[in-house]
Amino acid sequence: EMSWRRVGILTNNFASAALRSGRATFKRGKALSAWQKAPLGLGAVATGVGVSTWAVAYCDAPNVGQASAAAEVDDNALVDINNLQQFDRNWDGRQPLEGDKKPTAVRHIVLIRHGHYNDKAKTDTEAILTLKGRQQSRILAKTLASMPWTPSRVVVSDMTRAQETLDIILKDGLPKGTSTEVIKDLREGRPCQPTPPSKSGVYKQKEVDRTKERVDSAFRALFYRADHAQTEHSYDVVVCHANVIRYMVCKVLQLPTEAWLRMGVPHASLTIIAIYPSGSVSLRCLGNTHNLPPDLITYS
Repeated sequence: EMSWRRVGILTNNFASAALRSGRATFKRGKALSAWQKAPLGLGAVATGVGVSTWAVAYCDAPNVGQASAAAEVDDNALVDINNLQQFDRNWDGRQPLEGDKKPTAVRHIVLIRHGHYNDKAKTDTEAILTLKGRQQSRILAKTLASMPWTPSRVVVSDMTRAQETLDIILKDGLPKGTSTEVIKDLREGRPCQPTPPSKSGVYKQKEVDRTKERVDSAFRALFYRADHAQTEHSYDVVVCHANVIRYMVCKVLQLPTEAWLRMGVPHASLTIIAIYPSGSVSLRCLGNTHNLPPDLITYS
């Protein structure tokens, strides 16, 4: 791989550049290039031909020794993972100690974004589901009802649009008598400054710090491996918001949380994360809307 570097501006009428063992000469009105003579792609370029100002640049030649060494690498050599980002298997602080009983069950966190809502509302109580949002939620309810598993736990944000979405899911999708739990820390917000910044620009630090603190609290209440006493796989259904879901996905996968805005999560979509006994995690799906017709797939 060769890189170009600007050497300088030559203001005299005659200049020469010695490029390792190659040579390029520049004169007023013309440029005599020793490109063919220069080894390994060395060369020189003159701009502003015909005037008394010249710009000279050259490209570095690759290191022959390094190239030869690279070519001699054993075909069966393994990747050196020490140079890669490492995954912390004890991210939840629950890794069993030597001699402790080890968990065997897998916990699944089913994150559901609420349905389409009135995003022009001034207050939360006015930010209710639209007709389209209710249609989305009813279809989502049927999707949940068709799943081969029963929710072990149902959690919801205290915001109106999430509550209304859950009401429809409880009526048309989940078993009667399913208990629910409200976690206020799941409220929508900006838990991290995204990069690149959104149209909103750079957020206020205090706002980000406050939101991050509460969303991290909700994260700790939801994301952890099963205890050894849990013998069956579990599915926790969480109805909340797009920013919260994207931030939590980045956090549990140990990806930079500032990347959260690079993902899109549609209304009434499913995002499922599996947490294994070893502490490994797997994103099974992100923003899944496979049961929604195209005209009901919305973002905002």
